[in-house]
Amino acid sequence: MKKGNKKTIFAIGAVIIAAILMFILYQTFMPKGTQGDKTITVTVVHGDGSRKEFTCDTQEAYLDKVLVAEGIVEDNPADYGLYILVADGEAANEANQEWWCLTKGGESVNTGASDTPIEDGDQFELTLTTGY
Repeated sequence: MKKGNKKTIFAIGAVIIAAILMFILYQTFMPKGTQGDKTITVTVVHGDGSRKEFTCDTQEAYLDKVLVAEGIVEDNPADYGLYILVADGEAANEANQEWWCLTKGGESVNTGASDTPIEDGDQFELTLTTGY
């Protein structure tokens, strides 16, 4: 085997091992939701700037189940969890690059609704946003 081929095979193997390790670390340290009584607030900020606040009492561990159960969003499952296309009756127009931005206490959330754990007193926002 040529020296260049050995380096390529080694590099591919190293990338695969790194990916497996990153997956294991994510599964180990990702935020986890807990069951139990909680009250959260979800504010929907519409395209025209109007706002509607929902107070939700739940025992769910993750945000997606609460959003669907309370009728705040339509149940639209995708390959990687809930895909929010409609919130409080307003649909995002994907042709205009509109989408629902999920924030918590005004700060960016690095997870989708299906992977966002909730705790008592949390405040979330769904804001209709234009532009990717």
